[in-house]
Amino acid sequence: MEENFIKVGFAKVDITPPLGACLAGYLSRRDAVGILDSLYASAIAVSDGENRWILISCDLISVGVGQVAEARKLIKERIGLSSENVMIHTTHIHTGPIGSPTSNEQKKFADYCSDNDYLAMLVRKLADVAQMAADNMKDASVEVGYGEERSISFIRRFRMKDGTVRTNPGIGNPDILEPIGEIDPSVGVIRFKFAEGDDEILIVNFALHSDIVTGNLISADYPGHMRRAVSKQLPSSEVLFINGACGDINHINPMKPGTTSGGYGYAQKVGNILAAEVLKVYQRMTRVTNTPIGSATKIVKVPLRRVSAEEVDEANKFLTAWQTGEWKSKDMRGTTAIARAYKTLSLAKSGGFMEMELQVLALGDLAFVGLPGEVFVDIGNNIKASSPYPNTFISELSNGSYGYFPTSKAFSEGGYESRSSSFTPELEDILVDTALELANKLR
Repeated sequence: MEENFIKVGFAKVDITPPLGACLAGYLSRRDAVGILDSLYASAIAVSDGENRWILISCDLISVGVGQVAEARKLIKERIGLSSENVMIHTTHIHTGPIGSPTSNEQKKFADYCSDNDYLAMLVRKLADVAQMAADNMKDASVEVGYGEERSISFIRRFRMKDGTVRTNPGIGNPDILEPIGEIDPSVGVIRFKFAEGDDEILIVNFALHSDIVTGNLISADYPGHMRRAVSKQLPSSEVLFINGACGDINHINPMKPGTTSGGYGYAQKVGNILAAEVLKVYQRMTRVTNTPIGSATKIVKVPLRRVSAEEVDEANKFLTAWQTGEWKSKDMRGTTAIARAYKTLSLAKSGGFMEMELQVLALGDLAFVGLPGEVFVDIGNNIKASSPYPNTFISELSNGSYGYFPTSKAFSEGGYESRSSSFTPELEDILVDTALELANKLR
């Protein structure tokens, strides 16, 4: 192998479910009645001759911890790669199936489901795509570059004039005082150029909730449009998308009346705008010459919010009223109440703590930090700012999904994400400290 070259392989498999599949992301059942875009799991395998890792990105809202474990087990059986060397990320689309079993609380109170046959297929497909990527490795160089895109992503939490905090308070709402926080506009691009031929692989990292399309049609949302738009201009490129820390970021700008708030056409527009920035970055990338590879994981114990018997009783009554139609959700505040009720029932069965895995994959001066939840942007920025790797990319919803990961401050402020979270204000420090511990261990 030539100096400054590594071995790289890529593969993708179709993970589109059949019509009739339950589409995940909202608090009521939606059966798929058509397909706008195929869904894919894409994998990149890298090796420096001694160490290797595989990063998989799936067009799904999330993948369950159990399914991650099963897929990793199959991958180890097939290619001998241990679990700490495999990261499974999801782009968090809301127009595809869920990659984990439905909770008992959801089964009890809502006509909402997951498909065990689909989950079994998904596990095999994840192992397949990892195996194919590992079997197709060739010499490649690595480049990295950055751009900015500020027109398509917006903070979604707002302080209202009455002092409360609301998520997505409505476009043009006169009671809005100010947004809480700033977006992360960074567009990170990593290019793997094969030593022979024109083929190459691009990894794109950007922080934006994938919930633009909505409805009952299967779609890969804006990440799918971005991938297609880039590949149209760069026909020899395969594109893999990694969503950044966007737990409090989406595509809606409440401060600008008259703006579009969603739909397939708008998702295409967002994808095309992001693709345009990727293509700009592509023209000015920097070669990565130091390319040792490493990976590390750690299971951390995170404290959970305590709930009382009275809260459990109230949650049961509330969800029964919602199920029977005696109570109906009319806006985001209603959705917050439903989500919190589900979370209360789940927390009642917990032991006060939850174990979760954090992971870092490293390649030279690059690092991918895998966090298993919807991470607030400030947490991601804090990790990136203190990371020993000059090129650090947050990969949220990796190796599982434990809901929202708010900042410590957000827990006291309130809002949908904080009230529906399982955790306590200690969460932020645990995530940041552990991510940096793993990064420093590899560096």
